Amino acid sequence: MISAWTKHLKDPKDVEKFSTALLGDRLILRRLKELLQEEEENLDKLDRSAKAFEDPNWAYKQSYNNGFRACLAMLKKLINLDQKDKQ
Repeated sequence: MISAWTKHLKDPKDVEKFSTALLGDRLILRRLKELLQEEEENLDKLDRSAKAFEDPNWAYKQSYNNGFRACLAMLKKLINLDQKDKQ
């Protein structure tokens, strides 16, 4: 897991306790990842719709969608407990 999960803890025992609890919640995190994936798929559908280009504010909406995608990617990275920080 990446260190962002435990960087707020100073005591190694607290780190271990928190890590154990987090790893025990993999089922919940897996479901959260599925929900985030559904949101991303909904964005894909919107982006590929020709109707989206009919709106004169299309560029602003696209910018918003890009920011939302970045947020989804960040959340999926955080809940992926199998990865480590890259040095």
